[in-house]
Amino acid sequence: MSPETPVLWIPVPDGIRREDDVLCLTVNVSDASAVQACRLLLVGRRAKVAATFTCKRGALGFEARLPLEQFSNDETRWDARLEVTLNDGERLDTQLLGRHPEGDTPRHFFNEALAERGLSAYLSDSASSLVLYAAPLEVHGRVTSGENAKQAFAHYLAELPLDESLVIFESFLGKSYSGNPRYIYEELRRSRPDLRCVWSYNGDQAIPGDPQVVRRGSPEYYRLLAQARYRVNNVIFPVHGRKPETVYLQVWHGTPLKRLSFDIEVSGPEVDARDNFYRESRSWSLLLSENAYSTEVFKRAFRYSGEVLELGYPLTDPLLDPTPDRAALARSLGLPEGKRFILYAPTWRDHKAIGAWQHAFDLQLDLVTLSAGLADDQMLLIKAHHLVAETLDHAALPANVRDMSHLDDVNELCILADVLVTDYSSVFFDFAATGRPILFYCYDLELYASAIRGFYLDVHEDLPGPVTATTEGLVGLLGDLDTVAREYAPRYREFQQRFCSLNDGQVSRRVVQAVFGDARDD
Repeated sequence: MSPETPVLWIPVPDGIRREDDVLCLTVNVSDASAVQACRLLLVGRRAKVAATFTCKRGALGFEARLPLEQFSNDETRWDARLEVTLNDGERLDTQLLGRHPEGDTPRHFFNEALAERGLSAYLSDSASSLVLYAAPLEVHGRVTSGENAKQAFAHYLAELPLDESLVIFESFLGKSYSGNPRYIYEELRRSRPDLRCVWSYNGDQAIPGDPQVVRRGSPEYYRLLAQARYRVNNVIFPVHGRKPETVYLQVWHGTPLKRLSFDIEVSGPEVDARDNFYRESRSWSLLLSENAYSTEVFKRAFRYSGEVLELGYPLTDPLLDPTPDRAALARSLGLPEGKRFILYAPTWRDHKAIGAWQHAFDLQLDLVTLSAGLADDQMLLIKAHHLVAETLDHAALPANVRDMSHLDDVNELCILADVLVTDYSSVFFDFAATGRPILFYCYDLELYASAIRGFYLDVHEDLPGPVTATTEGLVGLLGDLDTVAREYAPRYREFQQRFCSLNDGQVSRRVVQAVFGDARDD
């Protein structure tokens, strides 16, 4: 492309408008005389369907007129592109770039209702190219209002007052009431009733105490996040920055076996996301750690130099309850009483992506063989990772196998489980506080170690239980748990001393005292 090649852009927001049943786009050109013709292409995100419209020459450049019925189908995102022909016949394919709006223009700067659907326009994050977004009115309204509020977050931080009594909790991207945030919240209800707790939660489980619940990504969510005196999260918020007075407690979600963030040496979604995560971590006031090993790894992998609270994990407190009512818990989860439960809780596979932070459930377990090998009083419970988007066919499961992936909190299943089966999930570090048997089903060990994520520990030498790569091997181990417990007892004790010594059933109380202190007299 020569230096004389004309530059084309759409002036935002003035270059897009509605005229009756037509959407008009005005394309400005730095040298319109050099352009013989141009066409606008709308490329659908789902099916890659393209619609083409001839642009007519006008006073400011070229104008495309798009019938609004174009946006009445199931497609939700259309990316706008230009196909330009110069006077010498050269054809250029280019993105239709937009000039960023000035001042307080919302992200969705054009917004119209079309019968039962909404239509809006925004600039893409990656290339500032024009995107047209269409969806049913309710969905469209929720998405656009949330994205406009997200763009306004910096303004909220600067202008909205700090709420000294507000604590906002979030667990696993707002998908669950679980993990360390859950058990800190439950302790806070007991010891600091003067604080107002709000949960960022998009699920349907009833949360004890009936706190205010906000949908993650909603306008109210961003306003509360800006105003909260305290934040508690175990992953990441969708926006960065906080008020100077805000205390952001990052409680993470496990002691790491598999490599994290800047320690990962192979490509994958975690590597792609780590720069964004690094920006988020600059807002952490405190980072909770389960043990000295985690403290060392976190500081290096997250490039974090702030204060670490090495106090153990609150989620282990109920695992050490000396008198749990396991029968009542089983009933509440729809499970039979009097069973010995085997919990299978594998992690996700970075290379099995089927969407943005959504991954296939790569079970790789012969459930028919496993089911046949279980004792009459044993039942297998399967809990998929929260990043797994697929579900099992419940109708095809054997009678002694249950898919419990719908539950928010794997901890409830850990309380019930007589034995844990996992692969590389950090759940086994927490479960080890119970002293119950742990088996490792690692069908892809070499691949995972070399090409998917990699490990900090030696799987064969450091873990507190045997490793098998086959369903048959797993059946054999489950049939002789007494021998497994006896043979691995010395290594299990060493493992507990190294990784679980701070988990004593009182972690929630220590964390709340350290972060929130005593209730105020007023």
